[in-house]
Amino acid sequence: MSIITHLLLAVALTLFLAAQARSFVYVMRCRRAHETARRRRRTDVLWTSIPVIIVLALAARSWVAVFDLGRPAAASAVTAPAPDPGAPPR
Repeated sequence: MSIITHLLLAVALTLFLAAQARSFVYVMRCRRAHETARRRRRTDVLWTSIPVIIVLALAARSWVAVFDLGRPAAASAVTAPAPDPGAPPR
């Protein structure tokens, strides 16, 4: 994928993540306000947060691709040892 594609995807996912996080906070506040007799389980928070975690991972991956943080220039260049000037040719 090109840099522009990753940039557009990263921006779109970041905006979606912001809206999703705001909705997540709203859901958690509503759940606290409407406490019923049933006991809340820890898995309820997990299942509510899974979509946020997935979008966060995808957005982070896109931003890493935009800034090319996953592969530094020194690590991506193929280098061969320089020949020794005093060594006879092979």
